[in-house]
Amino acid sequence: WLKLSPRTPCTGAEHGTGMDLRVILILLSGLCCSTHEIFEVSHSYSTRESQVVWTPHRARKGRHPSSILEKEKEAQLRILHITDSHVSHSDEDPPHTHRMFSALKNVKDKSSQQYKHPSDQLVSLFQKAREENVDLIALGGDIINYPSEKEVAWVLQQLKEAAGGIPFLYTAGNHDWHLEFVNEPRYDTSRLPQLQGTLRPFFDHAAGPSSSGLYGVHNIKGVDVFFFDNSNHQINGEQLAFAKEHLTKSHQAGPAVILLHMPLSLPGLKLPPKELCGHPHWGTATDDLSSIEGRAPWPPANDPSTYSFIELVKTHSAPLGRITALLTGHVHRDFSTKLPQKYLLENATALSCRDHIHCAVGSVFERHAFFMKPHPEEPTFAKGAVQYNTLDAAEGGYRIVHVRKAL
Repeated sequence: WLKLSPRTPCTGAEHGTGMDLRVILILLSGLCCSTHEIFEVSHSYSTRESQVVWTPHRARKGRHPSSILEKEKEAQLRILHITDSHVSHSDEDPPHTHRMFSALKNVKDKSSQQYKHPSDQLVSLFQKAREENVDLIALGGDIINYPSEKEVAWVLQQLKEAAGGIPFLYTAGNHDWHLEFVNEPRYDTSRLPQLQGTLRPFFDHAAGPSSSGLYGVHNIKGVDVFFFDNSNHQINGEQLAFAKEHLTKSHQAGPAVILLHMPLSLPGLKLPPKELCGHPHWGTATDDLSSIEGRAPWPPANDPSTYSFIELVKTHSAPLGRITALLTGHVHRDFSTKLPQKYLLENATALSCRDHIHCAVGSVFERHAFFMKPHPEEPTFAKGAVQYNTLDAAEGGYRIVHVRKAL
């Protein structure tokens, strides 16, 4: 059930003239292998589950995996990614809350086709986190339908009761901080005040500290889980500086997973500007939602720091960097149709790594196959770093991500 792709070994010379053959082989081996050291990362995933397996460099020549499988099971990190639950129990502040409350009073569950209230879906997912014994809940934004102290308090209470106090990380979505039809000079005027106001309790109770709410990191079971708030479609200079400080470290510092609300605009990802962070055509000319959402239009173009962040992520994604996976939401669709294009694994799931022999769809590293379990549905395989997009929780969507070290 698994297609394997052999690694390409370094090769040396067969003969030498006037020099000991062993010396020639050593010199040529050094030239061959002095290039950028690769970080072996494999993915096996389906619509609601992802297995990410990585190998530390020092372990590439060692014991047979069967002798350490039980130990590695203990070291496995399990993340439940929940995004876009859009919880609102009342039309709290009409007309500013009326459209979103009316649109998401009841939503058809993707699996059962039954209509359910988003709050019931979120409670069920928190209970699932407890049942699956996950180590971390990653809340990917638009958890509430509009900024509301009551809804924030309710979510925190459910994290304590339904989820049993499992540690969580949170990054904001655009609906978490946006009130519609409020006269403001910019499309994101209320974002920073709401991060420090209504939404502040999320950050105060989260596992990773964040003074600004714009970025943060939490290390758990040897994995750095970062979040960056790109809920206004942008990454600013302060966030970029934090990313440069932490994401550019060698993969020997350990693997990194990034939590974002909006997917990054990556090669081959065919989505409109409103769905992506850093879409080259994003701006005033393509903003068709300002009148509907009751806000100021987008500015003319992306910030340069947004493009720099995307380039940094691509450069430091496995196999050439420590980034193994990106967890995103925002796009309210079920992307389960596989497409033939090189960069598209599912409709909104893309490789984030640059062109490389070990950045590809369709196979995994041989050593990693042993650590991957069968999926209930036919999985997709990949090498390198993958940006995932998870179905919105309002429709019952979620993704369980297993991050496992293979020795």
